[in-house]
Amino acid sequence: MKKVCIITAARSEYGLLRWLIDEVRNDDLLCLQLVVTGSHLSPEFGLTYTEIEKDGYQIDEKVEIIISSSSQAGVVKSMGLCSIGFADAFSRLKPDIIVALGDRYELLPICSAALIMNIPIAHISGGDITEGAIDDQVRNAVSMMATLHFPGVEESAKRIERMRGNSKGIYTVGEPGLDNFIRLKLWNRQTLADSLSLSISKKWVLLTYHPETKLGLDETLSTISNVFKALDELEDIQVIITGANSDFGGTQINEIFQKAASSNSSKYIFHHSLGQLRYLSLLKEVDLIIGNSSSGIVEAPFLAKPVINIGNRQKGRHISECIINASNDIISISNAIKKTTNLKVGVSNYFGDGKSSIKIKNILKEFILHS
Repeated sequence: MKKVCIITAARSEYGLLRWLIDEVRNDDLLCLQLVVTGSHLSPEFGLTYTEIEKDGYQIDEKVEIIISSSSQAGVVKSMGLCSIGFADAFSRLKPDIIVALGDRYELLPICSAALIMNIPIAHISGGDITEGAIDDQVRNAVSMMATLHFPGVEESAKRIERMRGNSKGIYTVGEPGLDNFIRLKLWNRQTLADSLSLSISKKWVLLTYHPETKLGLDETLSTISNVFKALDELEDIQVIITGANSDFGGTQINEIFQKAASSNSSKYIFHHSLGQLRYLSLLKEVDLIIGNSSSGIVEAPFLAKPVINIGNRQKGRHISECIINASNDIISISNAIKKTTNLKVGVSNYFGDGKSSIKIKNILKEFILHS
């Protein structure tokens, strides 16, 4: 059996990989190796590896890399630990191919280790553009190291082809996160209300905001303050807040989130992690999504949900008709909220059809069985 090693470093990433993990595990000719690292193993970010175990998946390796620092130097030191940890993990597992998704900084040491150890790399969601973060540089570096490429859309595939100089190994498969809405049985509004202590009669707003890594910390925190000033003006709503990721500034953002929830618990509800099922169910049931998460760009249009996308973190990505872009200042955010009142949107399939995981698995299988 050929060994497919799938790596996840954050809860959001696992949500996108879930059904590919399932496809590989259930294939008689493939052996799944699951490696968990990054914020999955951090109490500060909710120890989300437990959610993977609750889904019934065996974790083959846990690679600790998070250190007790929220500085940029701390992130670099975490990357050093990541290189050492994955050198050991790959030596033990001896995978035939590794699968990595996206653009998180952990991918640089992970994929560098695989490259040096002659392990082929399959990269999902390459070729995208997000100008407001260092993600572009990370994503493109991984694309240059990878052998197989699974971009979500044709435009991204063409960028990879231009970057690499040929079309070899590039397969447009759609965004795998959409598979969840086809495969998962999502909760209804009443079940969510009971689980999160929400009022079923009020409007629900989902706030998901991560550090904009090309901004200074003060500007990032000022943006969060402006978001709450705008939301404070709205009546008859409840705001469900999910924790920021472990990028530089994530800890400070979460402290502001927790303070808001403590000061007005009837309006603001904070969870470091909602878990995949609750988060996706909320996406389906909320009245508005606000922040700068990729789920507002990719998944929300598939569900025809209005989105306020703040700042430049997602700049360069396709913007569907349900999305209103806002700057970081209070006036822009408030005006965007007002515009959503009369926003009429329909379902968009720009990012795929919800069948990406089976396509990726079949291509991976063909590659490693005949290479």
